[in-house]
Formats: sequence, C-alpha cells, structure tokens
Amino acid sequence: MSLLSYVLKRVAAYVIIFVAATTFIWLLIRFAPGDPALASAMRVMMAPGVSYTKEQMEEFRRRAIEMLGWNLPLHEQYILFWRKLLAGDLGYSTYYSAPVAPKIRELLVRDLLLLSPAAVVSWFLGNWLGAWAARYRKLDKVLLPLLYMLTSTPYFLLGLVLAYTLGVVYPVFKPTLTSSDIDLFLAAPSLETFKRFLHAYTLPFLSLVLVSMGGWASGMRSLMMYELETNYARFLETLGFSDRKVAGYALRHAINPQVTGLGIQFGTIIVGGIAISSIFNYPGAGIGLIYAINFRDVFLLQGIIIIYIAMVLVACLVVDLVYVIIDPRVRLGMIGG
Repeated sequence: MSLLSYVLKRVAAYVIIFVAATTFIWLLIRFAPGDPALASAMRVMMAPGVSYTKEQMEEFRRRAIEMLGWNLPLHEQYILFWRKLLAGDLGYSTYYSAPVAPKIRELLVRDLLLLSPAAVVSWFLGNWLGAWAARYRKLDKVLLPLLYMLTSTPYFLLGLVLAYTLGVVYPVFKPTLTSSDIDLFLAAPSLETFKRFLHAYTLPFLSLVLVSMGGWASGMRSLMMYELETNYARFLETLGFSDRKVAGYALRHAINPQVTGLGIQFGTIIVGGIAISSIFNYPGAGIGLIYAINFRDVFLLQGIIIIYIAMVLVACLVVDLVYVIIDPRVRLGMIGG
C-alpha cells in the first residue's frame, strides 16, 4: 500500500466519523427536551416597556420555528442542514444576534490561543518529567505522588485554587482574562500589551498545563519503565552502552504511544477549556457554549460542537500521518500490505 493510499483511507475514515458524529449531534439537539423556538420568541419580547398579546407571542414562535427550519419534514431539515453546513452557513445566533460562523471564528481564535500552546507544552513537559522519573528512582519517589495528584485533579478545581490563591489572596496574576486583554494584544502587539496579556493569561494556561502534564508524565513513566526492562535494553547494557544511551533508545519506543494520544488529548483539553472559560471568564468558544445552553441558542450550540468535533478529528488525522514518519513499523506494514 502506497503512502497516498494510506492517507486517502485515513481521510475517508475520518470523514465518515465526522458525518456520523455530526448527524448524531444534529438529532440530539433536534429532539432535545424544551422549546428553543419559544425561548427565542421570549427573548425578542423581553424589551422593556413593551407588552405582547398571546397571538403576537404565537406569531413570534412561528417565525422562530421557520428560522430554525423545523416546519419542514425531518428528512428535508437534514438535507437543508448539510447543504448549509457545506456552504459554511452555521445559522444565526439569537444570543449574539449575529451569524454563527463569524462569531465562532472569533471565539475559536481565542480558544486556539489558549488550548494549542497548553496542549503542546503539557505534552513536552509531561513526557520529559515522566522519562526522568523512570530513570531516577529517588526523583520518582518525589514526583510520582505529585503526578498522580495532578492527573486526578479536575481542570475546574485546579483553576479555582489558582484563581483564589494567586489571583485573590496573593494577587500575583489577574484572576480573569477578558476579551480586551486578548484583542488589545492582537491588534497592537507591544511589550506593554504583552505584559498585560501575560498577566491575565498565566492562570488559565497553568490550569490546563498542570493537569494535562500529570497525565502525560504518568503515562511516559510507565512506558519508560517497561522499555528499560525489555530484552533489547538489557542487551545494550551488557554491551557496555551508557545508561543515557539506553534511555535514549527506550525513549524512541516509549514516545510512540504518547504521540498517538496527543490527538485524543486535544479533545480532553477542549473539555477542560470549557470549565476554565467559566472560571476565568475566558471569552472563548467554551463560554459561548455555556451561553448557547443557558439561552437555548440552537445554531450556536450546534455550530460550536460541530467545530469542536472537526478540530479533534483533524488533530487525530495529523497524529496518524506523523506516526507514519516516526514509526518504521507502520511504514513496513504499509509495504507489506
């Protein structure tokens, strides 16, 4: 099997997964309890000093149903949904009173500014610490309890602790990260705007990095300890290879499963980002998702979840392709296939 065939098969597999997951989300939102059309109508009628009759209320609800497309047969709704999705139309947000696609794009830029560096930094730091813990047993006795504590701590709990201790009790950092902190830095990058941004960015970033780092380090520690006990590692030791050299060979094998898990971990850190958004008032897609649920904004909720699904699948696809490069066994299997 050629590399092109492998890539096409992986892309096709992820496209099928995306279609299935998106269809499931569409059905779940479509048949969820509650009346989003009525919620939209009520929001329109909440203008101060204005009263509406029951007939006007029903008219607002009817228009909301038409806007949602729920007056059509189910199969036509599904076809219309995919036609709009493929055209880049994610609908209209009743909460933001704006098209969903540009709003999600704005929120995702902020999300990626936090989630992507946190995922990468936690992966490198976690694997480095885990490899060191496996090699040096005295260090392991100190690190292991700390790593287990970090990996078992929910994102929101660590975020609350950091926000209270380092943001309120000892105000070293700003306990919230607002859109003005981000937008000012992106619009006019300078040393002053960077300092202001970093002052607010540190706590949510640390909350994500520390929890994820604990998981990566625990996993790498176990993998390295296994590799260092294998026959090839023992054989290298008998040949006189230094401990550092043996550990280097062991790391090459131990790192492969960690690379595979990176795509999946991106999905986990997205979930953590939603919790962090609510704690630090971070203006990303996570806070948009919370607003969409609270205010029954169907198109915003549906759009954010679909984009999240696409992001995780793209991350997994990239990891699959990188795995071909770093693991010769996969390339050998392709040749054999």
